[in-house]
Amino acid sequence: MTKPEQVIIPASKSQKINEEVATRKGEIGEYKIDIQLDQLPKDWRYLSDLLVGNPKGRSGYSQIDHVVLTSYGIFTIETKNYQGTIYGGKDRKTWLVNGKFKMMNPFV
Repeated sequence: MTKPEQVIIPASKSQKINEEVATRKGEIGEYKIDIQLDQLPKDWRYLSDLLVGNPKGRSGYSQIDHVVLTSYGIFTIETKNYQGTIYGGKDRKTWLVNGKFKMMNPFV
């Protein structure tokens, strides 16, 4: 009986795979919200995946996942496809997911 070969993925390639998985999970989360937004009252409108100018951003832009326009006001939605609990406050620069992983405060 032969021992199965162990596959070692270089750290840079492993990081790229993790980033691709995270990007895909984010896209799925935003798609699920789009399905829910389609069920809003017909006189409400929404926009998804907007880019707005942000001179402090690396690219010069910030991305907004969803904006809902209603007669009651304009609402922005930041979508996260995480499982567990997110800890943070509006004045903190970063929040923690499940007490372990950092994420940027979406209010900043």
